[in-house]
Amino acid sequence: MHVRMARFEGIDVSRLEEDYAQFRKMLRSSERPEFMPEEVFETLRDRVRRVISLADREAGVTVDMTFTDNAADARLVHEALDSLTPPEGSGRRTSVGTYELVLDEQL
Repeated sequence: MHVRMARFEGIDVSRLEEDYAQFRKMLRSSERPEFMPEEVFETLRDRVRRVISLADREAGVTVDMTFTDNAADARLVHEALDSLTPPEGSGRRTSVGTYELVLDEQL
């Protein structure tokens, strides 16, 4: 499994709950959002296995982790996400990287 991690700074934290509610709805939907090209929607729908988002409300920072089955899928998902323009208030992406998941142990 591979994980794409993207860090965003300058987040409008007053909209965080609303933004993530819309994000959750988009992830679970079988219908493509109007703003998203069909190819991007298909890539995300078919290749993303899990999404975890972390927030530091005081600092206005979020980290989004997008899980895929393998490196090839991670590359395609990165390209798809990179092609999208973040909504207003989502801050600016300050870093992004893809990592192999080598340990996922729940105690």
